[in-house]
Amino acid sequence: MPELLCPVLVGRDQELGVLHSALDRLATGHGTTLVVLGEAGVGKSRLVREAAADAGARQVPVLIGRAVGRDRPNALRPFAEALFSHMRRSGPPQAAELAPFRPILGRLIPEWRLPGEPPGEVSVVVLGEAVLRVLAAVDAGVGCVLVLEDLQWADADTVEVVEYLADNVADQPILCLLTLRDEEPTLAMSRVHDLAARRSASLLQLRRLTADEVSTVAAGCLGGLPVPAALTEALVPRADGLPFLVEELLAAMAQAGELQKTPEGWTLDRSFGVAVPATFAETVRRRIAAVPGIRDLLGAAAVLGRSFDWRLLPDMIKGEDEAAVVTHLRRAAEAQLLSAASGDGGFRFRHALTREAILAQLVPPERVLLASNGLHAVEQAHPGLPGQWCELAAELAEAAGQPARTAELHLESARRAFARGALASAEATLERARNLVGDDARRAAEIDEVLCEVLVATGSAHRVSEVGQRLLSGLGAVAAPPARRARAHLLLARAAIVSADWPRARDQLRLAEELSESGGVVGEAEMLAARVAVGEGRLDDAGTLAMTALATAQTHGRYELACEALEVLGQRERQRDLAAAEEAFTAALVLADQHGLRLWRIRALHELGTIDLLGGGPLDRLAQARQAAIDAGALATAATVSLQMAAWSLSRAEPEGVIEAARSCVTEASRLRLPLVAGLGYVLQAVGHALLDQRAEMEAAIDNAVTVSAGHREVRGDAALMARALLWLVREDRRRALAELDAGMELLRDTPVTAPHRGLWALLHTLDRDDGPAAVAEVEASGLTVYWLIRGWVGHARAVHLGRRGHLAEAEETFATADADLAPCDWYRHHARRLVAEAAIRDRWGNPKLWLADALAFFDAAGPPAVASACRSLLRQAGAPVPRRHRSTANLPEAVTSAGVTSREAEVLTLLAEGLSTRDIAARLYLSPKTVERHIANLAAKVGVGGRSELISFAARHLLGAE
Repeated sequence: MPELLCPVLVGRDQELGVLHSALDRLATGHGTTLVVLGEAGVGKSRLVREAAADAGARQVPVLIGRAVGRDRPNALRPFAEALFSHMRRSGPPQAAELAPFRPILGRLIPEWRLPGEPPGEVSVVVLGEAVLRVLAAVDAGVGCVLVLEDLQWADADTVEVVEYLADNVADQPILCLLTLRDEEPTLAMSRVHDLAARRSASLLQLRRLTADEVSTVAAGCLGGLPVPAALTEALVPRADGLPFLVEELLAAMAQAGELQKTPEGWTLDRSFGVAVPATFAETVRRRIAAVPGIRDLLGAAAVLGRSFDWRLLPDMIKGEDEAAVVTHLRRAAEAQLLSAASGDGGFRFRHALTREAILAQLVPPERVLLASNGLHAVEQAHPGLPGQWCELAAELAEAAGQPARTAELHLESARRAFARGALASAEATLERARNLVGDDARRAAEIDEVLCEVLVATGSAHRVSEVGQRLLSGLGAVAAPPARRARAHLLLARAAIVSADWPRARDQLRLAEELSESGGVVGEAEMLAARVAVGEGRLDDAGTLAMTALATAQTHGRYELACEALEVLGQRERQRDLAAAEEAFTAALVLADQHGLRLWRIRALHELGTIDLLGGGPLDRLAQARQAAIDAGALATAATVSLQMAAWSLSRAEPEGVIEAARSCVTEASRLRLPLVAGLGYVLQAVGHALLDQRAEMEAAIDNAVTVSAGHREVRGDAALMARALLWLVREDRRRALAELDAGMELLRDTPVTAPHRGLWALLHTLDRDDGPAAVAEVEASGLTVYWLIRGWVGHARAVHLGRRGHLAEAEETFATADADLAPCDWYRHHARRLVAEAAIRDRWGNPKLWLADALAFFDAAGPPAVASACRSLLRQAGAPVPRRHRSTANLPEAVTSAGVTSREAEVLTLLAEGLSTRDIAARLYLSPKTVERHIANLAAKVGVGGRSELISFAARHLLGAE
């Protein structure tokens, strides 16, 4: 009997137009996400198939995957199916930009991982970026289409990756087509509405068909022949506007002989007396009853899932051999209940509703028996339960009423999900397993141990504490060995360290040490204790503990622990001796290279690059660390290194380089959902704009930083200490600069953040306040003067203080050392000279005329103009000759330049526009108030205004508007 399927799409012209337009946009390099919503049977898959056919006609690759309707969805199954089915023979695209993502993709499709290649980072966000890159690589200049169906059954990690793709395909030639039932709330439904609210996805809500459209569908199913009126009358109320039910009902009628094809056309024989079914389940029941012998087979198949391996069925159905099963499968396919899956010899129910209806017809004992038989068949056919067989076995065990076996299988499934980086799925599966163990304390403890590790990886410190305490109780109940209980305390300690809760970390480490003298546990405990000591500033204790951990690791050949101990030693030394820190990090790098520890190699390179940043060295090792992180798929680490590369450009006062590098960092961190890194990237953009005296751009970047980081204290502190303070220094407004420096220090004082402007804070306090020595002592006590820029500014502050006290020779010697410390960057060196010269002129020490002449030559050429102006004024104050200005006024508005306003008058006019008083302008420009008043009078006459208030209005209108 031919399939009674409608060959045309009915009633969806508007939706088709949207899909065709989305495909058209692929040619222009623009992608989108379209979500087809509707109840079961309304035609979502049919609409998507039409779009896929259109894409195929355009030679656009189409990748298709779907979630499955199991009690516990397979982690990331839709993506694995889509990628693997499309590239089963070819493997992953060989594009160079995909190289760093191979370790991550290997978690999704193990066959793609190279021999010996370590797993990529445990992050669903990074996996989303990997999938995005694969889709981009699939594009052969025409874009590609990713179809993901039945997302109402998707696991949490799949939903996260879908959300990531939707947020990032707009500038890629990728069309994401998703189908989703909307009859009841699901995680996918919630996220889809969030995506629509922020315009990352468009929703296509499918309505039920009208009576006329139902008739049109029926006509298509019947080959275009006239549809008997009686059939229309029967179909419209039975199909209830669902095109799927139109097709299914026609198939059921034909199978039962109710609908027959004659030479004259189709006829409906109502003499059968079959009642009009009220539900689709009734339709399925009737179709099964019409084919003798298939009920048991379909029941067994339905227990296995929407798609199933037919070879399991003989062991599930007593008295049926393979030949009989094959016969029943053929009959079920002819009845249009099943269809053969292409390629792998499997079968699938034609529609999800078919399987659901069959399951509903099974009485509970039948389901239990079939599930038990299915579990046995799966275990016999697939020893070790590789891949998704473990998840299916867990579902069958639960349906069979075997909670202990279910918990065991869920535990194994969760371990595998954890290894793949599917953290949300692993956590949910473990929670479900935990609820099934009942009073099995041994199994409960095993589950809690893995759950704690997962929660530590996700950074859920509060949940680690909760589950960890439960774990400790459970381990006590089963009389677990001391070393195992100690391990639980170490997990709690790691969570406390992540939260910087040093007292709680110390308590957990003490308990771990009391429980076990095992070398492995003790070595890790002492290494973690060293991390706590570094966090608390107890550097000597940290060194002793890390050395003990290192000795333990070397004795027992625990190379990863040795690398971690060396890292802690280096971090401890970095606060006082960069050479010693470099030695420790280099040892870690050598050890990682010797034993193939790629991730520890990256960490060591990263630390060595940080040493170069703090010590004024080259960018090479930071660049190597970033490339190594990309090659290994450690993309979050790569984004963090990008941030430090932007900071390196800042330490050279290269604003364009800072802005460019920081923008790249923000892009990477935003896509990987690293809010703090993205926030700090925006702060560095702001600092770059401050160097360029671009206040509006600076404030916009700061707003972005605060928003993306949710107001993180470090972001707000750096914004004040580094960006806003620098802008006011560039504009020669020391009062406002110092206010911002104070605000930043208030936020960052008790943190180890190495913001270089801590040193500038000490210098300005020494120049303009009476508490300079206390500020210098505070910064020196922090250990951050290992950073050349902080050390240079603090050295200048000490020179100013010595000169003020009359220790002229010491002041000059200290200045020379500080001046040499700032040698890596001319901008900071000359700006420090300009600041110190002011005090040296007043206190009569050093050679401020030479310093100012050099600084003036630098800032006249490179800017900013306000600093060059200050150098000129200070040279006059010192009685030195002042070179003529060569600065152009071409960047001023025509209304100003056409009036013949000089550069000095323009400076006065700009400060008037900012609302400064005559006295403030005089202080800013190192002029007398009388001179300022003379400039104001000249300006009023030149621009044709009546007095000061009108001149201020003129200035605000023409200069601030120009800014």
